[in-house]
Amino acid sequence: MAEIPPFTGFGPDAMPFLTGLRADNTKAYFDANRKIYDEQIALPMKSLVLSLGEQIQSQIRPGVEYEPRIGKSMFRINRDLRFSKDKTPYNTHLDAVFWEGEGTKTSPGFILRITPETTLVGTGVYGLKDQRLQRFRDAVVDDSTGAELESIVATTRKAVRGASLSEPSRKTVPKGWPKDHPRANFLKHDGIHMSAEAKTPASITSAKFVPWLVNRMAKFEPLESWLVANT
Repeated sequence: MAEIPPFTGFGPDAMPFLTGLRADNTKAYFDANRKIYDEQIALPMKSLVLSLGEQIQSQIRPGVEYEPRIGKSMFRINRDLRFSKDKTPYNTHLDAVFWEGEGTKTSPGFILRITPETTLVGTGVYGLKDQRLQRFRDAVVDDSTGAELESIVATTRKAVRGASLSEPSRKTVPKGWPKDHPRANFLKHDGIHMSAEAKTPASITSAKFVPWLVNRMAKFEPLESWLVANT
């Protein structure tokens, strides 16, 4: 496997490629522009995962893991069409995850989504089950850890413009939990994310994009830390 170079930016045609793919989401378009995808998006994305992962470890969370390949930190540009009514074949955004725990799909982590217009960063954990869901709910109702979660969410909202929580997984509080609890809304979550979008900066075509991302991700560290400790 060839050594992956440090991130120096996405190519000048990378974001126009994604914009064009949004307008013409076909195999014909993708194949005609495959060289742009391979050279200006796919390889730089691997470099971004490595460079950003290193900075997250050194500046935000030492325990965060990352790996620049599909199924780890990276996601396929091809969409899974098996259960989707939308049959367009390609994603028109770039995603990455930097996780802390046993696996990318079950552990808390930092999330990243890049589009030509906006870049989203945040943290969260997907679909909690069984003992881990029990731990989360216990922490929510606990006077200490529950109050800490409330404080973290409120502080993050003030620190990051547009920061918001994901929608609850359930319409009502699950059976066996107090429906009138002051943090009942958190009990409706079987997984929780907090994120914010910002205008994709011009630095996306340079190495300066990495510190821009690190600065924004650092503001979500308190919630990521809470999730690691309580799920």
